[in-house]
Amino acid sequence: MYKNIKQKFDKNGFVRIKKVLDYKLDLEPILNDMAFIMNRLVHRFVSKKEKKKVLNLNFKKKYSYLVRLGIPELDQYFNIRLPQNNITVDSDFFASQSIFTLIKNKKIIEKVSKILGTEISSNPCQNSRIKQPEKGVAKKNLHDGLVGRTPWHQDAGVMNKKGQKGTELVTCWIPFTKTRIENGCMLAVKNSHKLGLVNHDTGSKGQVEIKGIKSIDNLQTIPLEADVGDIILLNKYLIHCSLPNKSKNFRISMDLRFNKSGQHSGRDPLPSFVVKSKNKKNIKVNTYKQWITLWEKSKNKCLKRKWTYKYPLPTFKGSKRDITNII
Repeated sequence: MYKNIKQKFDKNGFVRIKKVLDYKLDLEPILNDMAFIMNRLVHRFVSKKEKKKVLNLNFKKKYSYLVRLGIPELDQYFNIRLPQNNITVDSDFFASQSIFTLIKNKKIIEKVSKILGTEISSNPCQNSRIKQPEKGVAKKNLHDGLVGRTPWHQDAGVMNKKGQKGTELVTCWIPFTKTRIENGCMLAVKNSHKLGLVNHDTGSKGQVEIKGIKSIDNLQTIPLEADVGDIILLNKYLIHCSLPNKSKNFRISMDLRFNKSGQHSGRDPLPSFVVKSKNKKNIKVNTYKQWITLWEKSKNKCLKRKWTYKYPLPTFKGSKRDITNII
């Protein structure tokens, strides 16, 4: 039906590409690093009396135990970018060698290049998500996109104005666990990428969500299910959300983003760097140390103002671009 990845992407606003990544080679190292961070948090926050018992728990039970402790911004320790607000010199984020290796993964970049072409940069608008079964999520966090349900949004909505309109962006969504409707896969509004950028508002957790989301109830939606090893590439205007995790298991994923080199990242001064180019001299970040140095420099630029990035809400003045007036 479709001649190539780009044709399917342009038609649907997304494309699922099966068996791109190898679990042992590409994904397990990241899960191992997450387990290492988990143990660090146990040593830091768990009482001496309970520590040995908790260290002997498996990944899921250990994480659930930490959640019950009410550790402030627990998800930030596992997220692959600096926090948006309240940044300090000690602000931490999940920046392991395994993450850098995934961002530079040639199998991913080769698929993304089918859409963006030969000049591609890593975009700092990226996240990792550990979603435990919803019954273990605090009520206040049910609509927190990093640990609970992700609200209806467009990825362009979390960029600044230059990025929203002038940047050709592709999201690469990567499941680390088999993802189905039951455990909270993404849900997309059919053909919504053709609507262009619509008005967003600030959700209950300070995250962006489509303004007038009740209108979406009347639109046709498509569940974006995936297996471990698959990737899903998303258009920046595709309206999507994630379903609640109603299963008994965790749903772990990452969303990396890439844009055409030379365009605004939409999150200055967070680091954007070339990962593919016809001219190899343009590729200046080749090692983990170089990558970390970029992030430290970015952090230092943000310390005085105490925030890393902002984006305008609503996206447009007035209601002309409200989804209720477009569909």
